[in-house]
Amino acid sequence: MKATAILIYNEFCNFEISVLLEILALSQKPIVVFAKDKQAVRSEEGITILPDKSIHELDLENYDSLVLPGAVDIREAIENENILEFIRKFNKESIIIGAISVAPLLLLKSGVMGNRKFLAGVAKEDLYEEGFTSADLKNMIDWEENLKNPVPEGYILSDRIITAVSYDFIRWGVAFGRLLGIDIGAENFGLK
Repeated sequence: MKATAILIYNEFCNFEISVLLEILALSQKPIVVFAKDKQAVRSEEGITILPDKSIHELDLENYDSLVLPGAVDIREAIENENILEFIRKFNKESIIIGAISVAPLLLLKSGVMGNRKFLAGVAKEDLYEEGFTSADLKNMIDWEENLKNPVPEGYILSDRIITAVSYDFIRWGVAFGRLLGIDIGAENFGLK
């Protein structure tokens, strides 16, 4: 069975991927945790994780999916060309990609997002200050837009890429599992 790659970076948000990880564990789907190197990474919540592999140890043939959690500040990851190149390697039709909160910006910056519609847990105005353009963000539904007019499903699925904002982490995690053929219902996590 192919594994799901989980990419972590400093201040990644563990809670956003907690339900997804539980779904993968319940179905005995293997995961491999990657980081820029094999040094310990501290989450937003203060949990220290030792990755299984560095991004330079990827053998793509062993993976059918990639998960990108959000982060308090994703700047360090988004400015790292090696991380962006790691993400680009997953840009294959057969690979499912899940990104939540600000992590869809990694897909955008790496060129993987393409012309797909996506959700991101950040205000567009803040991204203009970071060098993104109106053209870059034309397919993005930001935090404020989603609060005013929520996406009914709680996530956007564009081809094989699924994105959500942080507060919809349960629905996003369940939907990601279903894309992998794992049908563990949202009711197991308190949703109807």
